[in-house]
Amino acid sequence: MILLQLLKSFMIIGLGAYGGGIATIPMIEHEVVAVHGWVTASELSELIAVAQMTPGPIGLNAATYTGYKVAGIAGAAASTAGFTIPSLVLCLTMAYIISKFGGVPWMEALKKSVQPAVAGLIIAAVLTYGRAAVTDARTAIIAVAAFVVLLLSRDKIHPALLILCGGVVGVFI
Repeated sequence: MILLQLLKSFMIIGLGAYGGGIATIPMIEHEVVAVHGWVTASELSELIAVAQMTPGPIGLNAATYTGYKVAGIAGAAASTAGFTIPSLVLCLTMAYIISKFGGVPWMEALKKSVQPAVAGLIIAAVLTYGRAAVTDARTAIIAVAAFVVLLLSRDKIHPALLILCGGVVGVFI
């Protein structure tokens, strides 16, 4: 049944969503494009853009959007539940473990060793999303300009403003 597939797939994504946001994109791509074919790579790019523009976590928004596209409101509910259940269980479990073993050296080593893996996921997401989003000279200029503005800005510019500016610039060039 499609609802169980959505629930299971987004539980897998939710379980691996440590690092949040952009780090979930490779997992979403694997499940919804490669494994199930619920969306195409091009649709995934659009889905991620919509998920970034709407309030809330990218992974959760992508889950809800995909579920709705595949199976309507019931699909959105199944995907959303699948994405959030692992986080809730993991958060409660980790809170307990950290409260018991927070200062123990092996716990500190574990926390530090997870960070490079998350960085790898983020780099993979940038490459995956970048290939789908940057399709010509116009989109490359917008992407590079946004990157440079973020790097050079003393007062960090809000991402929503950059997205809005990218859209406006894209209309005129």
